[in-house]
Amino acid sequence: MDRAALLFWLWMLFFTVNALWALSQAAVASSFGVRPTLVKLGVGPRLFTLSLGGIQWALRPLLPFGSAVSFEDPAADADSKAPVDNRLRQLPVALHAATIVLPWVVLVVVAMACLGPGEGLRHFATGFALPFQVSLLPERIERFVAVLRNGEFLRAWGLISAKVAAANLLPLPVLAGGSLVMLPWRNRRERVPVWAASLNLLAMAFAIPWACYVLYLLGAAVLR
Repeated sequence: MDRAALLFWLWMLFFTVNALWALSQAAVASSFGVRPTLVKLGVGPRLFTLSLGGIQWALRPLLPFGSAVSFEDPAADADSKAPVDNRLRQLPVALHAATIVLPWVVLVVVAMACLGPGEGLRHFATGFALPFQVSLLPERIERFVAVLRNGEFLRAWGLISAKVAAANLLPLPVLAGGSLVMLPWRNRRERVPVWAASLNLLAMAFAIPWACYVLYLLGAAVLR
């Protein structure tokens, strides 16, 4: 497989995983009676926006490394100090937590379907340790790129679904795990304890260089 095709399939896999998460969260929240106001698929310049089912859908496919689901009330006053995700915060804490977790469960199910139940769960479980095994990253990324080069797209989809689900459940402030940690203070952010704020700062100080290193390794493996 040449570089152009490899880059396309990498883009397709990352976009599919992130879009599936966003669509799953929108579906889960809607089933609990809380409809999102905006679903962004991808990051970057907007390709198009449409309104469907009372939700604004925005396709931003240039960068496939993230999507977003917003629950901000569009009728709210811009100067209001109400939480931006006030629709979610109207839910009981258990349903709020389920809205955060269940979309990632969908990705674990995808991994199990692609790799087999046992292997899918194993890759999900080992994904929690992946950020802390920095010395193993070059070899693992090389193996993942080799899977793509060999045309094993279903296996690659399963692997990336399992690892992305595990990584997003870590307690980082911008990820699902961080949102779960902050749930006890969802309506009184000014009372967040010092330990929780410190955890967020430490997590971000670690996560940003780690993500840059992973992108570097991925780029080097693809362009080699």
